[in-house]
Amino acid sequence: MKKTFFTAAILAAATAFAAEGSTSSPTISPNSTTDKGWTHFVGAGVTVPVSKYDVEGSDFSLVSAGLNLSYMGIGKSGFAVRADLSSGATFTDDVKYNEKEAADVGTYFAGEVGLGYGFVNTPDWTVAVFATVGVEGSVFTRDTETYKHPDLGKVDWTRSVTLGALTLGGDVVVRKALGDHVGVFASVGGRWVPVAVWLLTDEYDNDDVNRKDTFKSDKSDGGFTVVPTVGAMWSF
Repeated sequence: MKKTFFTAAILAAATAFAAEGSTSSPTISPNSTTDKGWTHFVGAGVTVPVSKYDVEGSDFSLVSAGLNLSYMGIGKSGFAVRADLSSGATFTDDVKYNEKEAADVGTYFAGEVGLGYGFVNTPDWTVAVFATVGVEGSVFTRDTETYKHPDLGKVDWTRSVTLGALTLGGDVVVRKALGDHVGVFASVGGRWVPVAVWLLTDEYDNDDVNRKDTFKSDKSDGGFTVVPTVGAMWSF
């Protein structure tokens, strides 16, 4: 009787131990992007575009610097979209207000949209490529308050020189997470310029008259722009 009792007790204990040891639950990462239908990224950074255009047989080389704001979305299949805006200052020795005076510093702006594919999209890393289309431009302005116009007399004279371009190209974007939602990113883009436009605007103003004269040329052999950008990125 004792032997039977002890045998039953040992078997019961072994069964309970085995059942406890075999109990497990799957581990699911709370930050896994593969469980999301769509991952969103918002970036803010610094961009330094370098551009060269050919308009009317003249070369225009520009170096710009500014702030960049971007949105990137990557679906579960890898399909990705991107849009970004940039604005800042631009520098050149090639834009002239007249034969004697060169424009050194102007304002820069650009905007692009793109479609692409995210090759990597994990909580720690994102790598994506995009085909892009956009526009970019640089504006240089000179004000003269005491200009004597041959027809209008004394006027305030404002001369603006604008270089604008349609761009086609591609971007590569790499993001590294630093926390659950915050990270850093770097991107580089190459833009082909199929069409560049040069625009000269003279505005004359006094108490009696306001006149604007505009001269435009779109005879261009195109050009290119290289766009490196670095900054912070938030995911949600």
